[in-house]
Amino acid sequence: MPASTINHHTMTEPTTAAAAAGTAAGYKLALLSLPVIASLIAFWLGMRFVPLRPGNARDDLINRVIGCLVSSFVFGTIALVLLMQHKPGIFTAGAALAQLATFPPEAGFFVITGCVFVLCSIPGPWIVAAIFLWLERRKGHDIGQLADDIRADLGIPRVTPGTPPPAQQPPTIN
Repeated sequence: MPASTINHHTMTEPTTAAAAAGTAAGYKLALLSLPVIASLIAFWLGMRFVPLRPGNARDDLINRVIGCLVSSFVFGTIALVLLMQHKPGIFTAGAALAQLATFPPEAGFFVITGCVFVLCSIPGPWIVAAIFLWLERRKGHDIGQLADDIRADLGIPRVTPGTPPPAQQPPTIN
């Protein structure tokens, strides 16, 4: 057979630019999907193990979302400060991943921050539920009685006006 009648298709190897673009696209996908996947898993776990109350599903869902937001911002901020102090390499790794995905390095910081906030939002509904249960059990009490209960629960002694605080003992020399 003559060479002109053979339908020859040659496969070319990807160029360096094409391979780099594909790699960058993979890093972008990983970088942008981390907080989304983490939040979906957290939401699924919450709904799976603690279903919404029948009849009050909408109110229960709103309470859970608000609890998650408050927990996220309160505990997430503390967690981020501790993470920056004790494990700064995590943020360096996030910046490196962002650069590999052809994003600015700050994008890596925001991805790490997003994941920390999502993880810190998980205990929110349980904390809100515990507070509401504590308040429900003390229905009808005034604010003074609630303060006394908090002191008693935390083991803080009550100091009444007019009674001097306990005197300090002088140090003993042995």
